[in-house]
Amino acid sequence: MARMERLHTDAEWDALFDVRTTALERAFAVEPLEARVGQLVYRTRTVRAGAVTECEVYPVYGRTQEARARRARENLSPERVRRANHAAALRRIVRLANANFTDRDLHVTLTYAGAVPDYDQAQRDVRNFLRRLQRLRARRGLTRAKYIYSIEDNDAGLKKRIHTHMLLSGGISREEIEACWRRGWANADRLQPNAEGLAAIARYITKSQKNRKKWICSQGLTQPTVTVSTTKLSRRKIEKLASELPQLWKEVLRKAYPGMEPVMCETWGSDLMPGVFIRAQLIRPDAMGTWREAPLL
Repeated sequence: MARMERLHTDAEWDALFDVRTTALERAFAVEPLEARVGQLVYRTRTVRAGAVTECEVYPVYGRTQEARARRARENLSPERVRRANHAAALRRIVRLANANFTDRDLHVTLTYAGAVPDYDQAQRDVRNFLRRLQRLRARRGLTRAKYIYSIEDNDAGLKKRIHTHMLLSGGISREEIEACWRRGWANADRLQPNAEGLAAIARYITKSQKNRKKWICSQGLTQPTVTVSTTKLSRRKIEKLASELPQLWKEVLRKAYPGMEPVMCETWGSDLMPGVFIRAQLIRPDAMGTWREAPLL
């Protein structure tokens, strides 16, 4: 069985609460003994990355229920753990992208002409590209470029394709950036964030990696800021909040996060534990004016 230590920290609640729910009666059911031995309270975890803020509301159990939750986590199926860890890894790259890149930066695709190299040679080629680019920026008096990239080496029929997707700092022209790649073709386009920030492109550049490291990033990236607080909401108020989210979630979130505009809110239940897990996303209104509309998560 999958053990708790195999779970990425950020995946813990994804693993327990992976049932999209509107049946809140079951989600809030509490056994009499557990109601007496320790109380269920809720905490709020806020992650700020650039113009995007994520809010997670999750249950914290009393003594008896926590023992039950620990046993449940220790006996999760490997597939459930894998799914939770994958979701957490995607959130990490999305948050890094939102914290470090804007619509002034670029999505760069590097492809090959002629013989296709293996993965290790492609890594060396990307490093050489970045060295040339950093030297060019230094001559211009610019700071070192930030980047996140992924080398895609999937098979397409009998012909193996390998290419690189990269999020890259702006500051010099796209033509000059493309000229730093000397192994084939390069294409640099402005990033176009939407209501999810840069979630779509961040997921896209890591979509096909299976057995290799999904992405590589530069040193010194700005990390998302995380704050955790125990809410003053009782279990009864959380029940009311969760039941009102389908209709009133934007109003609730605007009150909780003044100056931010809600774009997504989801409520998740568990087949193993009582309570609900709520995940919401908001962005700064000044960013919305330049970002395209996007479907909700």
